[in-house]
Amino acid sequence: MPEDVPSPSAGSLNFRNNLARLVSSLKRVRPRVPFFHLAAHRVPTLWGLYRGLLRAAPTEYIYNRVCVLFRQNHRRTGTERTIRELRRGYKWLEAFKRAQDGDLKTQAVLQRYDRFLKFKAEKEHWGELVQRELAWQEQLKNRPIFTGGFVHPTAFHPPFPRMKPQPMAISRIIASRMKQRDRRFLKMEELTRMRDMIRKEQHMEQEIIREARRTGDYFEPVYEGKDWGAPLATASDDIYAKIKATAERNLRPFSPELLEKVRIARQNKIANKTKERERERRGEVLRITRKRWRKDLTPHLLSTMPDKQKKEELIVQRSIAEVGYVGLLKKRKGWKLKEPKTKVEGKEWSVEDAAWIGQEEREAATKSFFAIQEENERRRRKVGDDLPAM
Repeated sequence: MPEDVPSPSAGSLNFRNNLARLVSSLKRVRPRVPFFHLAAHRVPTLWGLYRGLLRAAPTEYIYNRVCVLFRQNHRRTGTERTIRELRRGYKWLEAFKRAQDGDLKTQAVLQRYDRFLKFKAEKEHWGELVQRELAWQEQLKNRPIFTGGFVHPTAFHPPFPRMKPQPMAISRIIASRMKQRDRRFLKMEELTRMRDMIRKEQHMEQEIIREARRTGDYFEPVYEGKDWGAPLATASDDIYAKIKATAERNLRPFSPELLEKVRIARQNKIANKTKERERERRGEVLRITRKRWRKDLTPHLLSTMPDKQKKEELIVQRSIAEVGYVGLLKKRKGWKLKEPKTKVEGKEWSVEDAAWIGQEEREAATKSFFAIQEENERRRRKVGDDLPAM
């Protein structure tokens, strides 16, 4: 067994008590709330530092910079970063006060900083304008437009014009109503099961009461004299009324305003498609042009048509031309073209129908061609004779 440890002396106890009394004031006390909620931090920061910086700010751009920095750092929760930012703020406050007292070097530094902030603000302003314009162009590119069609009413939505692309809000509303309808039907089935269960319980209780009366035993009824199905019936009626009101959307007619908007949309669509075709005829390659080039025949035509007819079908389908070989193929297939025909010798013909031209017209055209060639050659010789000798 170890020997008993002797108790400390009175002098040692007095020394320990005195040392604890001196050190206790230096002991760190952890607050029960975060430092950014303490008045010891908020009052000097807001009413001393922030207000002092705003009052001593020499220019408007520096004033705005102080506001921006405080807005960026007012949610800091780390002590090290907060202490670093507060030290920088007090350093700025001292510089502002020195400039107010007439320190020329500090004033020059602040003026240069003001010019830098002015240039930075102008740069950010133009950058913001560019980003805003890009966002607006992207929004215009993906904005919903009326296609000229209708979306007929259902139990989930009223009648509205068909849009491309359809707004996401409308799609979400429709999906939400579909899920809500399913939940209501499930609730109706659950209420029906509960009513059936209550009826079975009431029937069993009547049988038990009848048996207890026959044997003379005591039985306290639970369902007798109470309408347990009334709350369930009320809930079922409410759900049925909501389902009926929802189904009435099918009978909602198209409003005159909606019909007028769709009519205007169809007119605009026809006008836009007409302009699009005119641009294509001028030789401009559009998105719809590339899409038409990539378009192929349907599978049953590819499997049944001969190769020559396939080639002609693809040429007609992928081109919008109405002259030349393409125009000839379209006329053979019965397409209605815009180019009028000319009557020669009582027959209609166009550029493609060269077979309708008579022999006299062919000879006249050949004679004119050679006459033009001779005139061109004569003019070339005359220009060569008039040139001075080198």
